[in-house]
Amino acid sequence: MKYVLFLVMFLFSSQAVALNCERQPSCEELNYSKDDDPQCADDGYILCPFDFSYKKCAQPDCQKIGYTKSEKSGWCGKLAFCPSDKTYTACKALCEVGDIYYSDGTCGYADDYDGTKIPVGVVYWVTDNGRHGKVINLKDLGREANNKPFDPANPYDTRHRYLYWGYYYKDLSTLKSYSATISTVNAFKAYDPDLYDGKGDTDKILAVQEPTCYYEQDTAEYYQICIPQAALAARDFYPPEVDKNDSKVGQGKWYLPALGELTELYGYDNANITKSVGTSGAEGNNKTLVNNTLGALKGKKVEAEKLTESSYWSSSRESQYNAWVLGMTKGYRESHHRNQPYTPVRVSLEF
Repeated sequence: MKYVLFLVMFLFSSQAVALNCERQPSCEELNYSKDDDPQCADDGYILCPFDFSYKKCAQPDCQKIGYTKSEKSGWCGKLAFCPSDKTYTACKALCEVGDIYYSDGTCGYADDYDGTKIPVGVVYWVTDNGRHGKVINLKDLGREANNKPFDPANPYDTRHRYLYWGYYYKDLSTLKSYSATISTVNAFKAYDPDLYDGKGDTDKILAVQEPTCYYEQDTAEYYQICIPQAALAARDFYPPEVDKNDSKVGQGKWYLPALGELTELYGYDNANITKSVGTSGAEGNNKTLVNNTLGALKGKKVEAEKLTESSYWSSSRESQYNAWVLGMTKGYRESHHRNQPYTPVRVSLEF
């Protein structure tokens, strides 16, 4: 009798399983293949549990994917380790987007930061296999109060973190004008060099003869009209813990980034820009990498902050009244009056 009962229970259980059964994925759907992987170690395969004729690589062959055991410390700026055997290494690009940029001119991963070097920024643009690129500083510039000058000895004063662009009404004819028209869209699509030359813009802004000022120093009007406050702050900036006269990252090495540089900082596909104002083309991939590193540094007690969900000043001119800004929330491009009091500043560095 107990065997009959067992059989009934078994049949009932099997029927319940059958009623609730879902189709299992095939080996191919699980990325298994019958073909050999040319990068896989001979014993690095795992078999598909449904069909042992299918396999996929779980352990690549370090040598086949370009890693070696040779000594590289004398010439390689940045090592990568083979995931399956860390005795094998390869030389990575010297700097990559999202890397920490140190005061000695080297780059490193945020996870590897150990406090032995001074971080001054995060890489957001690289060329020539990482030998050259551009860096954004670690935190919004600030000052003691709205009507106080920027103090390079305390650049990250959090009591007032906004700066005026300045030179409101001043024409600045040496600076190329990008109006809110299709011409600016075309400039993006053609990667117009002037749209990506914040260093050149900053130099041109500072070379302009300051107008006769009829306002008292340290008033809002003085900063709005009489001086180019954002460009001056960029020129005077140098990172905390770094000597003012440092040849790589000291005072005079930094600049106000141009609109094109801010779009690179955010992450853009220029081919998809359809209007001068708006978010067309904005992807945000670089912003994510940069913010991840800024957040990691802050977590390790470095004076760093993620990019503010706000619009940042660029060095790019729209008219004698306006300059371009880029919003870091969704990558929105627009122009602001240069006397706009609520716009933050980050500064850039070329290496």
